[in-house]
Amino acid sequence: MVSTRIKLSIIATLAFAVVAGSVTTEAISKNKTGAVVGGLIAGAAIGAAISSANHPTTVYVEERPKPNKWSDSFSPKPGIRCYPAQHACYSNDGAYNANWTHKVYAR
Repeated sequence: MVSTRIKLSIIATLAFAVVAGSVTTEAISKNKTGAVVGGLIAGAAIGAAISSANHPTTVYVEERPKPNKWSDSFSPKPGIRCYPAQHACYSNDGAYNANWTHKVYAR
């Protein structure tokens, strides 16, 4: 929703832009400098109206989740699970498997 102050500011800016535009149309036929000055004034007024709007001062950004290096495990053979974070392989019963650790990580 737009507050009343912002609505009035926008209406005043648009009215000013219309007046500046009508003044510069005569200047366009004679000289383009008046059109440039009128455009700059209208642009400044519109910019001032936009910048006076209430913007949030605090922006909350959720932290990106950190990658879980323990979930990157893979199975080179059924019954064997290897963990790149440890450079180690284990059997399904949880015992360290030196044979598969050597085959996967010693190369």
